[in-house]
Amino acid sequence: MILVPGVGTAEDFQKVDARGKVAVVNRGQIPFGQKARNALTAGAAGLIVVNNEAGDLHGTLGERTVLPVLAVTPAVGAALREGQPVTLRVRVHEGEVRGVNVVAFKSGVTQPDWLFGGHLDSVTGAPGANDNLSGSVAVLELARRAVNTPIAARSSFVLFDGEEDGLRGSRVFVKDHPGVVQHLKAMFNFDMVGVNVMPLAVGGDSELVKAARQAVPTLGTFRAGGDSDHAPFSQAGVPVLFFHRGLDEHYHQPGDTLADPALIRGAVDTALKAVDAVLSVASAGK
Repeated sequence: MILVPGVGTAEDFQKVDARGKVAVVNRGQIPFGQKARNALTAGAAGLIVVNNEAGDLHGTLGERTVLPVLAVTPAVGAALREGQPVTLRVRVHEGEVRGVNVVAFKSGVTQPDWLFGGHLDSVTGAPGANDNLSGSVAVLELARRAVNTPIAARSSFVLFDGEEDGLRGSRVFVKDHPGVVQHLKAMFNFDMVGVNVMPLAVGGDSELVKAARQAVPTLGTFRAGGDSDHAPFSQAGVPVLFFHRGLDEHYHQPGDTLADPALIRGAVDTALKAVDAVLSVASAGK
């Protein structure tokens, strides 16, 4: 077993030799699935994630992985020692779950130029107020404000299911609607915009990020990885712009019960200010 300093980022794993060992990392900063992918890339034989508070840990890897992953309490984590022999016994239950995407568009819109999306689901034990009721509400508010505007005549508004189980809803949407996806000029994703861990920030296509920040200089930036519903669209060649306020302390926890309506409205206000500039860039590039 090897104790990896930090939370399991790629940079954390570069500081140690985890090959063939069970790696121990702390919870926080990045999703569990990313920790597992980083451990696998580093050659680890397994991964232990130490929770940052007592009690049950509610979370998901978001996708199937060949790496055994186990979460432990802070007390158990404190007892783990470098080089200590350890065996991971992880039970996996598989079953079928039906998910439903909610898709809205103005009558007659068959080839939208723009798609505004966020995910509907949460994880077991987490009410999901910020992750991701906040993003779903933002998409609904955008649709409401877009009524009878040119944006509505060229857009689809989608609430994806199964994001927490591996971007299931957005992956299926991209797979089942290739004609729609190929025609898209941009996809705008909203995930966790109801708690101000950091000022509202955008990530994704460099040209779209640049245009958004020129329109709204207060926007921050972050690296948009593959852990939200923009990813399948980006992989299909669609320029994406991801609106996000960071992972709050109740991420995937029973305490995810609050999302600030003012922050959600602020995200929508900012998105609308940025959209005109972004749409211009996306239109010119396709």
